[in-house]
Amino acid sequence: MKKLDHTVLVIFGSTGDLARRKLLPALFHLEKAGELPEGFRVIAVSRRGTTVEDIILLIRTHVLKSKDDEQILTALHDRTSVLDMEIDKPEQYTRLASALENLEVDAGHLMNHLFYLAIPALLFDTVINRLGQPDINVHKPGKQESRFLIEKPFGFSLESAKNLITMLGKCFEPSQIYRIDHYLAKETAQNILAFRFENPLFCGAWNKEHISHIMITAIESIGIEGRTAFYDSMGAMRDLIQSHLLQLLALVTMKKPASMTEADIHREKEAILSRIRPPKPENISEETVRGQYRTYRTETGKPDSMTETFAAIRLSIDDENWQGVPVFIRTGKALAEKITEVTIVFSDPCKPDRNNLLTIRIQPNEGIAIDLRIKKPGFDTGFEDVQLDFCYTGSTIADHPEAYERVLVDAMRGDRTLFASDAEVLSCWEITEPVLEAWKKPNFPMHWYELGSWGPQAAEQLVQKEGIVWLTDAHTLCTPPHKKLSH
Repeated sequence: MKKLDHTVLVIFGSTGDLARRKLLPALFHLEKAGELPEGFRVIAVSRRGTTVEDIILLIRTHVLKSKDDEQILTALHDRTSVLDMEIDKPEQYTRLASALENLEVDAGHLMNHLFYLAIPALLFDTVINRLGQPDINVHKPGKQESRFLIEKPFGFSLESAKNLITMLGKCFEPSQIYRIDHYLAKETAQNILAFRFENPLFCGAWNKEHISHIMITAIESIGIEGRTAFYDSMGAMRDLIQSHLLQLLALVTMKKPASMTEADIHREKEAILSRIRPPKPENISEETVRGQYRTYRTETGKPDSMTETFAAIRLSIDDENWQGVPVFIRTGKALAEKITEVTIVFSDPCKPDRNNLLTIRIQPNEGIAIDLRIKKPGFDTGFEDVQLDFCYTGSTIADHPEAYERVLVDAMRGDRTLFASDAEVLSCWEITEPVLEAWKKPNFPMHWYELGSWGPQAAEQLVQKEGIVWLTDAHTLCTPPHKKLSH
């Protein structure tokens, strides 16, 4: 494992929603676990007159309380400084260059610079172009490196994604760019490749001969929670399917890489994403579902909004291993449960009514389960279904790093394995853009659904046409006290 170098983390958007909920708590937990490198420093960029005490207060309100917390918070306080500047004014970046130089003078050595852009996409142009200037972008591989962490959205369309990639390419070397997909940093998602390729039980059966279909569900019980401006411009397809869920699908369907190195993993992910096919134009109305929960327009104050809060799609894969295996993906807000999981349905052509289910639960209650059919105990000669599961909660590895902790550590190590490449981003847009364009047509149906439901009935019909059902309600995977979810 590569040793962490002396690093300064510069946070743009240090008081924003993502920093408050994810990034700052991740720093707290890394400090608590002793994972931050020696001499690690934080520069929180803010234009609100923010103080270091304000940053620590944000952390305090988002972490679990324990007797050791104050000591950890004090250590973070000592590592942190605040830089007052307006990030949309290029002339003020000389302050940042001076702050970085002063930190290194005080430390007595050079430091790697990690720039975290937790900012609205409309600011990317100004911020990226200014950070790319030589007074800040000091990059000497092996000696002193600058790395740039960018949160999604990676564009709002295929064209804008290409423009963003071009802009980044003009400012930075490819090895400097870290596009964050925190789903890939979740422990269960990281385990997908190990589960597939390190267990001979599955190697020979992970193909069209033994798998009838794949389902991916990522649903939430909450609505948009005040994020109107962001969400109404995105919608469910852009927010989750175009990024996180297609990345999960790539992990599930990619070929075995030549090695588990960054380059080989990205090579196989790029290859399989380039082979995933959206519905044909004439079938989009039959093979996708666009929905909106009934109170969304009132909640957002947008009475004519056609932004989808629910999306479902049927995909196919033009690959020798997956020809004829349909993939169904659904995501939505204000639904019955919060669940993200992948279900692989194994089938026997000789016994089409018998399936084995493999479920990979990403969140909550992370774990992996296999549904098997066994003989009933005792004198009965019948059969019954049982579930073998491994749950992270309560296991010896329950205290694994959260996704943003892994994001930060990998970026400090210079490991881009869990970050999306240019080709991956473009392929994901090529898959989803035809659907988004079709949904713009005034006659394309919007399916309404009630809060707390499982989504529009059209989503059920999407899979029922192929004689199957969404399988989330069939599992009790790691769900204390093993309650059964139901529609």
